[in-house]
Amino acid sequence: MTRWAPALAAGVALLIAATTTSAAVQVRAQAEPDTTTLGTPVRYVLEVVVDPGVEVLLAQPAERLGPFEIVDFGELPPRTEDGKQVMGRWFTVRGFETGHHLVPSPPVSFRMPGEEITAATPIETRISIESLVDRTTGASDVRDIKPPRHVPRDWRPFLIVGAGVALFAGLVALAVWWRRRPRAAVAPPPEPADVRARRALAALAARGLTQRGAFKEYYEALSGIVRVYLEDRFGLRAPEMTTEEFLLVTARNAELTRQQRALLAEFLRESDLVKFARHVPALADTERAFDAAARFVDETAPRPEAAA
Repeated sequence: MTRWAPALAAGVALLIAATTTSAAVQVRAQAEPDTTTLGTPVRYVLEVVVDPGVEVLLAQPAERLGPFEIVDFGELPPRTEDGKQVMGRWFTVRGFETGHHLVPSPPVSFRMPGEEITAATPIETRISIESLVDRTTGASDVRDIKPPRHVPRDWRPFLIVGAGVALFAGLVALAVWWRRRPRAAVAPPPEPADVRARRALAALAARGLTQRGAFKEYYEALSGIVRVYLEDRFGLRAPEMTTEEFLLVTARNAELTRQQRALLAEFLRESDLVKFARHVPALADTERAFDAAARFVDETAPRPEAAA
């Protein structure tokens, strides 16, 4: 049970005070307030005033106090009044029947020193209960309830779910595009210099220049194949150098052996004789020059273990 706060209306007076007296005992009771409404708590106070030395017994009702339901109760702090002792209890009660009600006080017994227990005469306290409708608005002021208000639909959950679905679909589309996007074609590795040189030598042999007597054209093409091969293979600017400049540069290249440099020098000088000195070689000389160029390419080509 909860404790009830003091009466709501300001300036509530203690309107009812009932008392009963005996030779040595006085019973007092009051309601605060004495007029209330249905279901509104009322504070009911019972006090017993006795002479010193008189023993008092207060009965404790469990559930009801007359027509009122007990909500809460407690002891009053004892005090002295005109040389007498004052004790009592308070009750918080509420009623649910309109009208005027007389509430009997709880039983009080007392015993004088050396005498038997005697019951004090109970007293009645009036508490009136009024209808809440009649008291506040009047019966004619009762109005019908208003129809339910229209509550607009909250679209935020749908918007949040829609945004999440759209985001997920966008991520899926991005992932699909990323997997299917056109990939840049990977350029094949460059063809090795010795493979290009051998293919060029085979093409020169198939032209049949020496059989037609085109020795100068033959040697120019043959020396050009060797010079381009040296540029691609060793990074030498061979096509732009004279034979002497080229031989000087190759002499400083540690990648060429002495035999390879000698073979190259003999081949280039013989080619210069045909190209610039109008030397007419024999067919055997042209074959020897072709074999020297092919052997030079074979000997200077990178080995498989070096390439790995």
